[in-house]
Amino acid sequence: MVHVCCETTNLRAVHYAERIWDGISDVDIDNGTLGYLDGQAEEGGMIYNFKTGTAEGKQLVLVHMPEWTEDTTNRLNQRKDKFFNKAGVPFRCFTIAVGDEFALSAEGFVGEPVVGQYVTVDANGKLALAGDSAPEGAAMVGKIMRKRQIGKTLVTGVRTYGYARMMYTVKVESLA
Repeated sequence: MVHVCCETTNLRAVHYAERIWDGISDVDIDNGTLGYLDGQAEEGGMIYNFKTGTAEGKQLVLVHMPEWTEDTTNRLNQRKDKFFNKAGVPFRCFTIAVGDEFALSAEGFVGEPVVGQYVTVDANGKLALAGDSAPEGAAMVGKIMRKRQIGKTLVTGVRTYGYARMMYTVKVESLA
């Protein structure tokens, strides 16, 4: 199964020491899923319950746990398109702010992403296409700024090496 690939290089949480939260979910979560934190998982703990989508009065966060693991014996441990956050295992959640940019593969969108289109967050934490103009009253409005490829595939007579994935950079235009 192919999972969402996510990159977080232009977030305030990455560059300006904004808060990075620890979240946990009772279902498997892909990197690049958007949602909010809904109370502590344990009283007095530092891990919060993650819920997909948006909720009024709740800060929007982006799930992104590093895909690389220390176990290098299994090549699938190193592939972004095979990685997901298992239910019951804590993961990182980055606070989203206006002006932030992050990149998702096409699997992180509802519909086919197109550069120049506006997006909002749906109930499943994916980005839903909203058209050529910014929608009014959405919890988050972003714009797809650019498209680029990560990775490369080499096909030989024996096997296929590597993988390629198209990434779409989204800039956060407004938050409710």
